[in-house]
Amino acid sequence: MFCESAADFVRPARIAISALSLALLCSIPSCSRSRSVQTERLAIVRFENLSGDPSLEWMGRAASEVISGELSGAPGIVIIPFSAVQAVDRMLGSRPIAAPGISAEQPAALAAGATEILYGRIARSGATLRLDGTLFGGKRLHIERTVSVASEESRGIIGAADSLARSLSTAAHPFETRNENALRNYAEGLESPDSGQAAQNFSNAVIADPNFGRAYVAWAQSAASRRDRTEADHVLELARARGSAIPESDQTRIALIAAELHGDSAATAKSLSTLARLNPNDAGLLRQLAQLNLSVRNYAAAAHNFRKAARLAPNDPNLANQLGYTAMYAGDLAGAKQALEKYAQLSAGDANPADSLGDVHFYLGQFSDAEKYYRQALRISASFNGGGELLKAAFARLMTGDVAGADGIFNEYIAARQNGKDPAIEYRRAEWEFLSGRRRGAMERMQTFAAKPGVSVPAQAINSQAYAQLAIWQLEMGDRARAHDFAVKAMSKTPPPAAAVSLFLTQPAATLSEWEARSRRFFSGAGQERARELVLSYALLLSKEFKAAEPLLENIYTHSGPEPQEIMPVLLAWAHIENGATEKAAPLIAHNPILNSAQADLFTSLVFPRWLFLRAEVLARQGRNDDAGRNYRLFLRLSGPDPQIFGEETRARQASEK
Repeated sequence: MFCESAADFVRPARIAISALSLALLCSIPSCSRSRSVQTERLAIVRFENLSGDPSLEWMGRAASEVISGELSGAPGIVIIPFSAVQAVDRMLGSRPIAAPGISAEQPAALAAGATEILYGRIARSGATLRLDGTLFGGKRLHIERTVSVASEESRGIIGAADSLARSLSTAAHPFETRNENALRNYAEGLESPDSGQAAQNFSNAVIADPNFGRAYVAWAQSAASRRDRTEADHVLELARARGSAIPESDQTRIALIAAELHGDSAATAKSLSTLARLNPNDAGLLRQLAQLNLSVRNYAAAAHNFRKAARLAPNDPNLANQLGYTAMYAGDLAGAKQALEKYAQLSAGDANPADSLGDVHFYLGQFSDAEKYYRQALRISASFNGGGELLKAAFARLMTGDVAGADGIFNEYIAARQNGKDPAIEYRRAEWEFLSGRRRGAMERMQTFAAKPGVSVPAQAINSQAYAQLAIWQLEMGDRARAHDFAVKAMSKTPPPAAAVSLFLTQPAATLSEWEARSRRFFSGAGQERARELVLSYALLLSKEFKAAEPLLENIYTHSGPEPQEIMPVLLAWAHIENGATEKAAPLIAHNPILNSAQADLFTSLVFPRWLFLRAEVLARQGRNDDAGRNYRLFLRLSGPDPQIFGEETRARQASEK
């Protein structure tokens, strides 16, 4: 629940807004090097010009593009496009874009998921062009095949590359342009370091051949890289005007780029679905579609597409892990467990699969099993997650009502942190005590810790974080004046962002319009609207203004993707229940957020143990009185003798006594 870096002490909210990488929109492959037993993921890297004629240099990229295009859609082959290799190459460190592909592009191709790489050379003898290709495959990239073709120079590089593609696969189909000038402009645009010049090259390519779909796609990607919506829309309209003369896949890729630029999730989903239909063997597209499904909380569709991707890439551990968590969100314990056990098989010696299994069981209410898996992760790697598996295990035990047993596990965690010379031991103790029903003692411990002088900048930041946490706790306990005093002290140290948030929240009680005005002054910068809504919703919840908070929370929840530890569903359920919409709250508190062991979060105490009370309210409304009673009693036990200002302890006590 805490991080060593002062910059990471607190995240005011855990909002994950999924965005697709524009650089990879053409076709996003798996980041794993996994090898499908049914399909090969082929990267065709830049050919090397051995002709001695610099004027043929452009043919190196042109040859790889023609062969990629002709083999696209061939049975058993998924082409990893140059755009994907180029995007990964930027992350690995830029290399000369026109360098021979086997040296410059091989690392990026492998990182982009290639299981095979085709590298070639171009030579000229008299009036003949000669292409020699070498296909590398397997984990050690051994030579699987060599192919050589000779073609009359009058046929150009398109004719020569066509011959080589057909030598590789009888399913090769003609490239979408026969115009050498269009191809040259396209190839030079792909390799231009100047985005403006690249756009001009692509424009020239479509002038030379108005039906050259790949050039439109590359042009639209160039516009997207410059965030130029107007130009991207212009390219889309030009392509649409050509109708069926441009391949459907190219039309769809351009539409996808435009949809992403405009933030149109519905259009993005439609385009991705079409591309997945046109490229049924492309695990990368299916993964991308699944991630989009997940970002809008369509768990069934996301799981379906992750499963299809996993069948195509059965040795990809990341896919198995993603499928496991997606099944978890859908409430499918068996499906999640099956995927994560596969993940464990693919990741021998890695502690993360056991941690994932722990998360799944905790989220779905199997707390004893969750504790078992967290301890298993720790046995695999004692340093995994900074020892945080013990803290997760302690919370799993706490959810069973065994406070003494949970304390014992927590003390193991503290001992591990002490061995690591953790400077925030007392902070961690105070947080644990507050969340497990010892609020008064927790606040005293935290205040003592915060008051200790911090010499270094990190130490001062920890102290500031402690005062900020005290401010939030005092608001929950009903002492706004004291909360403000703590927030002021938080700002006097070396404040992390949490200090400023606590100072905002501890301002004097005010009308709704005044809180709104305050939030706009506090978040006056561009791009801060979502953060403004979030912090304003906290202010309203802490002021018991549930009706005003509800639409804000609804909007934030709708526009954020799921995370195992997210607290937003619980906060929204709280607002729904306080506003009399218990039925809307039911799906939001059906599961248990993972209490994050890696970072401090000021607002954990807003949801824990509150979600037990909220779940009890839903169960009582459904007539499941025994289950409701168990949740009420556990809530009371973990709240302890010092109630917060919201009256839930009294309501729980009255309900459990009926």
